[in-house]
Amino acid sequence: MGVIEVNDSFRCMFRLQGEQIAPMSTSTQQRPARQRPRSAKSAKATRATSAANKVRAKQTARIEGLRDGKPLLFGWGKHLTRAQKLRYQHMAMWTFIGIISFAVIGTIVFGVINENILIPNQAIVTVNGTNISQDAYRKELAYQAQVLWNRLQTEIAQNNALQARVQSGDASAITQNNIVAAQLQADEANYAQAQITQAAVSVLEDNQLILAGEKRFEQQNHAPSSAFEPSQKAINDALAAFKKAFPNGETYAQFISADGLTNQDVINSITIQLRRANMQTYLAKQLVSPARQVEIRRIQVDTKANAASVRTQLLAGKLSDATWTTLAKKYSLDTTSKDIGGLDGWVPYGTGDGGIELWAYDASRKVGDLSPVIYDTTGTYDVVQIVAIDPSRAVNAATLKAAQDNALAHWLGQQRVAPTANITSANSTMLNATRNLPKKPSLSATLPAVTPTVSTGVPGLP
Repeated sequence: MGVIEVNDSFRCMFRLQGEQIAPMSTSTQQRPARQRPRSAKSAKATRATSAANKVRAKQTARIEGLRDGKPLLFGWGKHLTRAQKLRYQHMAMWTFIGIISFAVIGTIVFGVINENILIPNQAIVTVNGTNISQDAYRKELAYQAQVLWNRLQTEIAQNNALQARVQSGDASAITQNNIVAAQLQADEANYAQAQITQAAVSVLEDNQLILAGEKRFEQQNHAPSSAFEPSQKAINDALAAFKKAFPNGETYAQFISADGLTNQDVINSITIQLRRANMQTYLAKQLVSPARQVEIRRIQVDTKANAASVRTQLLAGKLSDATWTTLAKKYSLDTTSKDIGGLDGWVPYGTGDGGIELWAYDASRKVGDLSPVIYDTTGTYDVVQIVAIDPSRAVNAATLKAAQDNALAHWLGQQRVAPTANITSANSTMLNATRNLPKKPSLSATLPAVTPTVSTGVPGLP
């Protein structure tokens, strides 16, 4: 304990029991005038208590109040008392525990977000600036696989049911079996992982092109949206048919549960399928006879640079017939037209190369026009000139029917090679990632080997 100092200016006089007591000296402590004598035993006890108190005071000061001169961290902390050091140590310990806990929790939370949000929403492919997520691909792949699996099981059952009649030589059964077996072979080939994964991502790419196309047709041709978007009844009917197609022992509920789908996910895939069918119907109706037709000549080459060189030479030759004849024979890859000056003749819309038709059938085209370098649907490059235009020319019935049946595929080919098209390559890692492959049905399932029935020389068999 410190010594209390009393300044001279604050000295005072005290009166006790009527006696005058002199002020205390600054250097000498005033003793009481009279003291009662203490016994030796009492004095000894007092001294012992005083000594114990001094020891405790010294220990407390050393543990909590005194500076021990030892650093706390990297030479720092010599000026701190033991109590202060303990507080810093406790603070550091709890801070460290908090940081570790935060890091662990943060890692877990990030892992969950990454696994369930970030990774699924990564783009597997981009179509004209629109990203298609791998989660959308995963769901479409599961649906496409189940549709094909259901069809395969139906075909397998049909094939098995015909075998007894086939063995007996039933001609009708043999014919039916050959049809079923051929379809079964084709579907089994399509069920291979490499084919079905590419088919699923292509469906999603096509859907983006179809959505953009229907907007243009609505604006330019005043087509109603109902021409493309399926009705609720059509969706409900298709969903019911999909559920009914499951083979014995398998159910719709098992399918969506195993692949982590919702009923809405399946409806979305069905909507894509029906929208695609509606676009085919719409495009087929646009192909009629008679119709506006163009006659063209072209030179087809392997690279864009070679096509540009051919175009320069054609212009240098003033697009004369002689120049076309010489250059087509020298450079063109098209064996049917290279020896006749590149002449392709009349090309009804929907029957030629989609990339060439995009340019040739533009409303602004006129006879004599020379195209820029055109990238075509076969992956080669062309230079084209308009030879003639007929505003109303008949189309052969068989040619027209073939074009109508192939209307959607032809149109989609056009959209993929259009000058404004920008479709990235699908991420191959995501295409085949285990997380994206369906659990049910399994793409590695073993399918029966079937072949159409061939002649055996046995009576009754073909």
